[in-house]
Amino acid sequence: MCQVLECIDAGTEYCPCYLAETGECIMCSQLQGRTFCDCTNWKGVCIYQEYVNNRKRIKEQRKSFVSRLIEKQFLSENVMLLKFKTNSTLARELNQPGAYVFLRSTEEPAFFDTPMSVMTTDERTGTVTAAVQIRGVKTKALKKIKEELLVRGPYWNGLLGLKYIKGLRNSRALLVTRGIGQAPALPVARKLVAAGNEVEVVLDKGRGGVNFAEQHFRELGCEVVHRSVLQPGTLDVPEETLEYIKKKVLEEGVRLVYTGGSEKLHQGVGRLLASMGAGTFFACSNDARVCCGEGICGSCHTRLADGSRIKTCKTQLGPVDIYGGR
Repeated sequence: MCQVLECIDAGTEYCPCYLAETGECIMCSQLQGRTFCDCTNWKGVCIYQEYVNNRKRIKEQRKSFVSRLIEKQFLSENVMLLKFKTNSTLARELNQPGAYVFLRSTEEPAFFDTPMSVMTTDERTGTVTAAVQIRGVKTKALKKIKEELLVRGPYWNGLLGLKYIKGLRNSRALLVTRGIGQAPALPVARKLVAAGNEVEVVLDKGRGGVNFAEQHFRELGCEVVHRSVLQPGTLDVPEETLEYIKKKVLEEGVRLVYTGGSEKLHQGVGRLLASMGAGTFFACSNDARVCCGEGICGSCHTRLADGSRIKTCKTQLGPVDIYGGR
């Protein structure tokens, strides 16, 4: 059976991509090798027509470029902020929830490319800031950057349930974040506040040991609460935190809950919301192991509840579609 999903890059300047040439386009049934059009997620552009009009070739794809490091600030022993120069166009394209870039030291080969969520951008100066938690080989290499780094982007599928965040107006939202998950939560809060929503943020320092985004949340007008969101050892969501979220939804009218952290956090909060049956919108950070970002390498593949496999670096779904099957 032909599987038609929603691709984050559909209709952008990077569509059609490598997947069109290999017969694995996420959205277009004809570019999947079928003879009929089954376009159920119309994005205003016919991908097949774009491919044919481009002489059956893909559009020019994202390339790495050398960027100047403006500032490197260590917030704790294993968390640092990198502020680097891009240009106004890229800074504008990255100024939205779910945006991320690949970063790499100029001294390292291409397989050191590391996906990093964008925390803040400045379109006027063309600068971008990302928070990095230093844990493995790739992030340890980023720690050594002194003057220049390689940047590749923009990418936008850093969140699941993006349509709920973009669609909420004049309502109430609760953001539950832990550790480095604070960084991608900041653009989420900015988008929700701009749409007239009241936003409360539950912060947990996590392994990073610092609430580095707290001041930014407060400057946006968000209410900030400190609370443990994962128990040490079991990594389950504490009962008192689940009760707190339940109270916010049932008694205070929260319409959207966003979680930024590990899969255990998404699963715990997702099960709570499903058991309540209150129709609350649910969105979360995309914690897939993204390697190439183009749907090629297969490292981000995951299985849905129906057993099918998807490329989570490009496919935009709701959290329940993924975590509901586990």
